[in-house]
Amino acid sequence: MTFCRRRNRGFSLVELMIALALSLFLLGILYITYISARNTATDTEALSRFQENIRFASDHLVRDLRNTGFRDQLTLTFDEYRAIGERYANINEDGSLTIRYAGRHTCPAAGDDISLLDELQVVEKRYFVDEAGFLACESRSGRSTESGFTWGPTRTVRLAAGLSDISFELLPAGATVPCTLETSDLANACTGVDVTATFRGVDDDDLRELELTASFRNVIVDRIYRMR
Repeated sequence: MTFCRRRNRGFSLVELMIALALSLFLLGILYITYISARNTATDTEALSRFQENIRFASDHLVRDLRNTGFRDQLTLTFDEYRAIGERYANINEDGSLTIRYAGRHTCPAAGDDISLLDELQVVEKRYFVDEAGFLACESRSGRSTESGFTWGPTRTVRLAAGLSDISFELLPAGATVPCTLETSDLANACTGVDVTATFRGVDDDDLRELELTASFRNVIVDRIYRMR
């Protein structure tokens, strides 16, 4: 009787190298797919945050700038009324914008009561971009006291992130340039402001501009009323 003996063979070196190469190739594809999906999710989140910052900054700025120059003759004292009228807006040397109006609250912060002030007072706000790239609002309120008109403490609140720059340009009512910032000369008064804000998009190299125009509606109304 003859027995056939079969030899057990393993993988050859060439077969092992091919298997390893295929495994590395598949792992590489999986890794690239994972990195691509993660980057897409990160970019989507950054873009969403960017759009949210733009929307909040534009809505807040336009709403606040429209109040510039508002004065209530029935509730303000003469000194408070004059404090607004003598300079209701100003572009400062550092490029920031300062506005004044009669209001009940200063720059809002998280957790603030919207009725921070119980009654109308002179509110002064300065808008600028701080070193960390936030749209910042520096504000104070003033009112008449026994010793005269007095400003309260200053507070600064960060409103929106992701800005690299912001610029302002006052708009004249007519052909007179520069326009005036006092309500005593409403014929040549500044009636609005152009705002150009530069935002960082999905990364630091992705810069996008937001341009908007806000009218000083109270100054416009006073101008129309007095020039009729």
